[in-house]
Amino acid sequence: MAHMLTFHGLIVTPLLGALKLSLRLLVIVVPLLLVFELIRALPFWKRFGGLNERQGWADRVGLSPHTLVPLFTGIFLGIVYGAGVIIKISREKALGKPDMWLMGLFLATCHAVVEDTLIFVVVGGMGWWIIIPRILLASLLSLGFLLGMKCKMRNKFHIKRNKFHDGGSGRQIH
Repeated sequence: MAHMLTFHGLIVTPLLGALKLSLRLLVIVVPLLLVFELIRALPFWKRFGGLNERQGWADRVGLSPHTLVPLFTGIFLGIVYGAGVIIKISREKALGKPDMWLMGLFLATCHAVVEDTLIFVVVGGMGWWIIIPRILLASLLSLGFLLGMKCKMRNKFHIKRNKFHDGGSGRQIH
């Protein structure tokens, strides 16, 4: 008890612990940033991001190809770094609202998967218990969003079609 009330116990010990943790985090974050920048320099990055206008798996998950680069950035490094990329690409490529909503929803629940997992593992967490629930939750929420958008579009089309035509006779309905 007397040890905790000393200057060393109140100030020095916590500061040393914080310094050790900061160094551990630095050892994780700096290499991740370097790897990410190296990946961005590779030619496959443009193909992955759909910057050459090729449609890939982005269509299958309901995204435009231009959303893949910021989505990958947010998943890999986090929502803050990813937000910068999202803003840049949304200005350059004019991303639509559904793309922005879907990216935001997915990244709100599943950002910095690589970085966060490594950080929690360093402090004693179990990586799979961190990754799997986040990916499942983000995927389920995104799927729900896509299904909701699909139903909304179908209903909107159905209402417009029924409002102006009676199903083939050519007579307008008011």
